Amino acid sequence: MAARRQECSICMDSFKNPKLISCHHSFCCNCLEDYVRANLRNGRFNCPMCRKSVELPKGGVQGFQSNFYIDDTESGEKFACDLCGPKNVACSRCLDCEENLCQTCCYGHEKSKASRHHKISELGTLDSETKGKIRQRIFCDQHPEDEIRLFCRDCKVLICLMCKAVNHDNHTSRTVADYAAEMKKTLQSKKNECSDKLKRIKASKAIGKELDRKINDAEREEIKAVEDQHLQLNKVLEQEVAKVKARIQKVYHDLRQQNTVFKRSVEEEIKTCYNANDNVQNLTDQGTDIDIIRNGPDIEQLISASISKTDPTPNTVLKNKLFSPAQIDSIKLIPLIGTMEDSTDAKY
Repeated sequence: MAARRQECSICMDSFKNPKLISCHHSFCCNCLEDYVRANLRNGRFNCPMCRKSVELPKGGVQGFQSNFYIDDTESGEKFACDLCGPKNVACSRCLDCEENLCQTCCYGHEKSKASRHHKISELGTLDSETKGKIRQRIFCDQHPEDEIRLFCRDCKVLICLMCKAVNHDNHTSRTVADYAAEMKKTLQSKKNECSDKLKRIKASKAIGKELDRKINDAEREEIKAVEDQHLQLNKVLEQEVAKVKARIQKVYHDLRQQNTVFKRSVEEEIKTCYNANDNVQNLTDQGTDIDIIRNGPDIEQLISASISKTDPTPNTVLKNKLFSPAQIDSIKLIPLIGTMEDSTDAKY
């Protein structure tokens, strides 16, 4: 699956150092810092896209997880030369040897009799799949000549073979590939849980729609009952009829408002579930093993937080009718319009 080209919804330009916030939306780091600086209230701010409240980490915007899988080709990502080592930056890649080459090594590669016919491309022109293969070669910060190959379970860090021998000899470790496969299963499980919640939320959406229909039908029915009574009364009763209608409309307006809040919360949960599924899909499809190990726990934690939230439930239930027509009595015209519930939370 090819990496998606996206734009930051704040600056409307290509992502630069994209940061992923708790509602699964991403923004340029600098754009998000400016936005948070202007909108932070009591350690929280509203997402510029979905308006959900987001807590700012202790480290500020930099503390948010980097959204590594967004195609950020303009960010100036650099790779080490595979022939002369990480001290020199690669500018090209031999597609036949699958090696990154600095300018000097590239010149020698093109002149060598054994490799002069190999296909060499500049790194900036490579497709996302090829770049993904390049990112798999990550070297140790402590031992720059050694590639990261293991994950220490005790310390929860990525290490090279030299680190294993020197500082993690008695620790339990697994190969990067094995641990990444394990993390993929965990993330897939979380994705399945999120999909289950999405089904429930969609069902809640249907409930909200049905409630809308019932509210509208009930309102029309009761207004019609009032108007039928009105036709049988003298014009003297018109003012009282208007008052009763207004009370009914107020009650159903409040009920409709309550259901609108419920439907809005359902839509927000659906968006969050979609965003979560999308992030897991991109991570597992496009991310390297290292990326999955580094970023998987954070995404897992975000999804767990979303899943643990109580599903929104409707608090609008119609109970008994508000209006009860009375038999016409010429002696007592005003009360004959009918009776109304005093409570505004009348339910069916």
